Amino acid sequence: MMFEENPPSSYLTRAAHSEDSQETITAISHVLRDQEDTQLVPADDSESFAAPGDLPANPTSPQQRLAKLKLLMTQQKAEYESKIARLEQRNRELQWEIRDTQWQLGQQRQRHRLAEMKIRNAERAKEDAERRNEMLQKEMEEFFETFGEINGWK
Repeated sequence: MMFEENPPSSYLTRAAHSEDSQETITAISHVLRDQEDTQLVPADDSESFAAPGDLPANPTSPQQRLAKLKLLMTQQKAEYESKIARLEQRNRELQWEIRDTQWQLGQQRQRHRLAEMKIRNAERAKEDAERRNEMLQKEMEEFFETFGEINGWK
């Protein structure tokens, strides 16, 4: 029989922080590979291993299943953290895009107000010009009526 100095549980009980998650995955992979290569499976929580003939009908032990599940959880955690990071980055990009769009909308509204003011000013100027033209027309008619009468006296 073979005894390991560091049983698989010592690798699996470490906290899997983001900085050592790859180390945890590697350690679990090595333990699983070693167990599969040697075909030795822990019989209980002790550090002794049962021979392949002593194994139950199920070829994977609870420790192996636990190690595989922990490996899977570590991989999923890394995937989810990566997805979260990408979503947070996309969220920041969209927030900047929203701010930019809102700024552009504000600029567009300001240009629209200026254009409306110019249109109103142009309409007022046109109305003023039409009134002046009407007054000039009346003054000219009065002048010619007066001038015509003066010419008629000569």
